[in-house]
Amino acid sequence: MAGIGSGQEGYARLPEDLLRDLLDGTDDVVATVTELLGPALEGRAEIRQALVDSGQIRRQTPAPPMTVAGVDGGFAVERTAAVDIALAVAVGVEGLSDGTTIWPSPQYQWWALPSKHDMDVERLARGIMVAEELSVLNGAPHELKILDGSHLTLVIQLNTALTALSTACRAEAKRMWDRLATATCLHDVCRDNATIAMPKYDSSRVVADSLEKHLGKPIPGDDKYILGLVLEPGELLVPQQVPKDPWTLLHFDIREPADKEIADALEAAIEPLGARDIQFTYFRPDEYSPAFRIELKSGMPEAVLNRICSTIAGQITGPFVREPYPQYLADVMAKSVGLGLSALQSAVQLALSGLGRPEVAEFLIRSYRTEGV
Repeated sequence: MAGIGSGQEGYARLPEDLLRDLLDGTDDVVATVTELLGPALEGRAEIRQALVDSGQIRRQTPAPPMTVAGVDGGFAVERTAAVDIALAVAVGVEGLSDGTTIWPSPQYQWWALPSKHDMDVERLARGIMVAEELSVLNGAPHELKILDGSHLTLVIQLNTALTALSTACRAEAKRMWDRLATATCLHDVCRDNATIAMPKYDSSRVVADSLEKHLGKPIPGDDKYILGLVLEPGELLVPQQVPKDPWTLLHFDIREPADKEIADALEAAIEPLGARDIQFTYFRPDEYSPAFRIELKSGMPEAVLNRICSTIAGQITGPFVREPYPQYLADVMAKSVGLGLSALQSAVQLALSGLGRPEVAEFLIRSYRTEGV
């Protein structure tokens, strides 16, 4: 998410004529949205019957819940007049339960870096954010661990940092990955049955494309939308293997020979992803919740899947929380990374002023921030 400096936020206003013209275009937007979403809504019964007839829908059997934790990360880059200040954090949150599970390792990780202006700093921050998430996730002692996002996201963000043009950024990424044992953590997460991935945003159309072929007519919309319409509370899609594209294409690139060692280690770590030893399902806990996409390791016993679904259902605290509680709270905390960076920036300004260098502190006041989660 990109934004402007906090000092300018009160002055950004759309011109009145532009706003009027924008609202005059409402009918066009409504027509397009209707065209995109209407067919699946109108054909909901037929789509559901096709899935039932093909044996792709089953009902969850209630089972004892597991102890559960959710992990998420965030980053922010403060582009001041003189330098960039980057901050990346990852936090772990325990789910609702009768007792408390003691974490033997930190429930959070953070990294901060002041540097000269460099457009690759954002790529670096993304790569370190994911490494921190992996570290916190691997340290969680819970029976179920929820990764916020897809397994794919891990590879994309790490490769983004590894292929940065800036030699300094790549060197810092490798330094932090070594400190956080990122290759080992990635290896474990890609094989750990206790770790599932739950992306909020999902553009997959594997199920939709299959239904189009079966019914012989177009079905606009993605899988998450369609299954949110047709699944009844307590139902889930029978787990399916992830598609060849893009999973078999996952890999790590390098800019120079010095990066080959870490690239090879990361490549070996994601072997189960490229081999498609990952399945996906969609589960709808109750009538107020969406259909959640869940990525899990292949061969998950049905009894374990029932426990996973029961655990997720028990973490839906109300109609306004659209994801499991620990995932929701970790996301809220991670999104607060900008506040942490503001506090760090202010502390640095005060420290510089206290050292008798107010002219240096002045350069840190004007900034153009970039944030992401």
